[in-house]
Amino acid sequence: MPDPIPRILGSYPAGFFRQTLEYADAGFGEAWALASRHSEEPERANMLGQLRHARCEAGFRQAARDNGLAVFAPHTEPAGGRYSLVEGGGVYLIRSNIQRHCGPPRATAFRQQWAEVNAWLNPLQLDLLKHSTAPSGDRMCGMLVITAHPRRGEPTVPAYVGLGIPNADLTDWVRLIAITDLLALYHDADAAARKPAEAPVEIKDVAVPQLKKRPDAG
Repeated sequence: MPDPIPRILGSYPAGFFRQTLEYADAGFGEAWALASRHSEEPERANMLGQLRHARCEAGFRQAARDNGLAVFAPHTEPAGGRYSLVEGGGVYLIRSNIQRHCGPPRATAFRQQWAEVNAWLNPLQLDLLKHSTAPSGDRMCGMLVITAHPRRGEPTVPAYVGLGIPNADLTDWVRLIAITDLLALYHDADAAARKPAEAPVEIKDVAVPQLKKRPDAG
């Protein structure tokens, strides 16, 4: 199975993920402040979830714009809402719904549709009785994974912010990596690129000079 992470590193700047992490933290803090100020229990919990969604969506789009990526807000099909979509180098990113675990997100129609472009990441099941065509690897889908702490945990910051590459049927992750770990990979790649090339080894002439004999020497 191909590793999708190098494709991410080659298609998205590190600054996008750095800002996405910052906006997710800020979004949770803003959501908590607004819900606490304008809502009371029992409505506060529902409002908090909606505000987290709204602020994280906005931060996701803004991080993409700040880093020169294509940003869209298409309608769901069947119609029911809109969602944020970011594209860079044929890699499309959307957001998972905020939940309290890092498992696959709710399998809405639009998430399922985008996950299907990852069919090339799954091993091809050959059927000797049928002609099998390998799926195209031109596109790839990733999902920003943000989770919340349990109800008694810290409400003002996310519990986890990562990038998930779902398999084609959205039942599991092909790869799930924390944004902090992803940024470390960018750092390693940058450090390797900046490392100066080793200087060529110079082999000095170690020949011993010999004095020529004079013509009149006996």
